[in-house]
Amino acid sequence: MNSSPAAVPAIWSISGSVASWPHADGGGQIDVAAAGRGLEIQAASGGRDAVLGVNLSSLADHWLRGADLVATYEPDDPRRLRSTVMWRSHGRREGIASWEVVVSAQTSLLETEVAVDVWSDIAADSLLWLSGGEAPCWRPIAPGEALPESAAAILARRAGSSCLVAVHPADARRIDIEPSAGRCGVTCRLFAAPLEKGVLLRSRVVAAIGPERNDEAWADRVLQAFATSPPPLTT
Repeated sequence: MNSSPAAVPAIWSISGSVASWPHADGGGQIDVAAAGRGLEIQAASGGRDAVLGVNLSSLADHWLRGADLVATYEPDDPRRLRSTVMWRSHGRREGIASWEVVVSAQTSLLETEVAVDVWSDIAADSLLWLSGGEAPCWRPIAPGEALPESAAAILARRAGSSCLVAVHPADARRIDIEPSAGRCGVTCRLFAAPLEKGVLLRSRVVAAIGPERNDEAWADRVLQAFATSPPPLTT
């Protein structure tokens, strides 16, 4: 694998509601006032991805905290949902750049539906999905094939690189895909169960970009580190 022995640190800069960070061979940004657009990654080679967008509006506040970009969103629909979203940049290590989003939700109602989508739009010539269970393995997705409900992660391959998107294995989720013309929309649907007043829900999604060569191996390493990482907001 073409890799760099040194880690590139995760460094954010912010201007207004737009935060920027370095990428492996280019750069990217996110506008927290338009969180649904996600982290817009522009590679020096001309490739473009948008990952970890969250379908929330009504930005209340935002700030930087070390490697974390934090934003809060006030209720703007009948669900009375108040959300905190934290995008964490893990920088680049051994040729792999990765990011994580932590979504928290609570409501002032006695009970409400609380589904939140984390969305990505990525270049993809072919797709793999990771089966769960005791012996997880990567399986190809044929054109027009529906993604199984047991899918735990998606790996999109394109010329020169691959992109991983996955929900933390401890979190309830459903992953949907919409492939079209060399791209794929990936939607991670979080918080399937109703939310009660006084309860705080949290869920995590990771995205990573690395070389196409040996992508299943590095994706497995990213997922293992993600699965064993400390619970959110405890570090």
